[in-house]
Amino acid sequence: MALAIAEPNTGDFLFKLRSDRKRTTADVIADLRHRIQLAEPALHTEFPGVLSDLIGDLTWSPEPCEIKIFSTDTQVLKSKAPEIAKLIETIPGVVDVNNGLVVAGPVLRFMARGEETARLGLSPADVGNLLHTALFGSEASVLVKGDRVVPVRVIVRLQERDKEVRIRQIPVRADSQRTTTLEDVVNVQYEPGMLEMHREDLRQLVAVTGRFEGINLGTGMRRIQQHLRDRVQLPPRAWLEYGGLYEQQQRSFHNLTLVLIAAVFLVFTVLLVEFRAFLRPLAIAVGSVLALFGVLVALYVTGITLNIVSFLGAIIGMGIVAKNGILMMDYVEHLQSRGLSLTEALVQSGRRRLRPVLMTSVTTFLGLLPLAYGIGAGADMLRPLAVAVIGALAFSLLLSLVATPVLYETLLRILGLGQNRSS
Repeated sequence: MALAIAEPNTGDFLFKLRSDRKRTTADVIADLRHRIQLAEPALHTEFPGVLSDLIGDLTWSPEPCEIKIFSTDTQVLKSKAPEIAKLIETIPGVVDVNNGLVVAGPVLRFMARGEETARLGLSPADVGNLLHTALFGSEASVLVKGDRVVPVRVIVRLQERDKEVRIRQIPVRADSQRTTTLEDVVNVQYEPGMLEMHREDLRQLVAVTGRFEGINLGTGMRRIQQHLRDRVQLPPRAWLEYGGLYEQQQRSFHNLTLVLIAAVFLVFTVLLVEFRAFLRPLAIAVGSVLALFGVLVALYVTGITLNIVSFLGAIIGMGIVAKNGILMMDYVEHLQSRGLSLTEALVQSGRRRLRPVLMTSVTTFLGLLPLAYGIGAGADMLRPLAVAVIGALAFSLLLSLVATPVLYETLLRILGLGQNRSS
């Protein structure tokens, strides 16, 4: 456990879980959250991972759920943020809700009264220096300890329960004969704390944040959006936006979808150059895209959600399936050049390529199996990638040796090309 430097009203504790524990990280967090709420209900707690916390500090969106309220009216932000926070607290699975309102501590403002200070022969600066010395101290002398000089600071000792009263009663000495108190020469004004404001693209906002327990990010955000759609009425020139990790995930999914489309296009282009035909590359590309069904099945069986890491695993698995299809169709062309019919060439190619396809799939599967089980430090982060690749590999044998040849022969028959080898 380590204590990190943070703002005065916050603190960070770093806990390293034991490797021989029987409970998952999510179970430990849920139990710790429950105990803290029972012991200290007024405490607001968050339980981010180390990496997600560091990324969140850099991007100012450490929470999975972030509901941004934009308005130029500060009173609207002060009223709507607690309202939204109370609404989403009632949604099952939403925890660690924070209304986003950070208010600085109250302020005592001391204004020197000119007539009284002048009558005592003092200036406002003298009163200010006196107050500063009383509250924060001043160096009055030094103490010599060996070869070191230690400064001695004098400060007024105030009790917490009567601090304001004691401050008002601080003596003010004008000369050797005249002494009064601070409240006789100053006006004391009490000012409530000011709201800490944030801006995004020069737009003033307050962000209501929260986390999810027992539900995934997509499900939790859908529940929140449905819950707030008809229950929150905003005044004119005020609106809501959903940010945090949810916004980053949606943006990443959009970019990864473009990457997936570009990958399919580039693979198809390479196959066109290699086979100098259209139907074989089309059959291989369709077979590799069908591998995504294996990814979805594997994620569903293991209970893992589709996230950025599993999306990357799907792209990798699609490439492996495309490689197996190339091995299959390349040998078909070789057998046809030796005089075999298309059907016979497809069957013989499937038998001949079964062993290399099976060997590469099994070795990759065994290599990713420890990661898919979550063995080792940091394995939870890459587990979705391993499961996605294994799901694609499980379908690759069926796709490479069955679906791709069948699709190729079906396309030839539909187009009426029969035994045309140039296809």
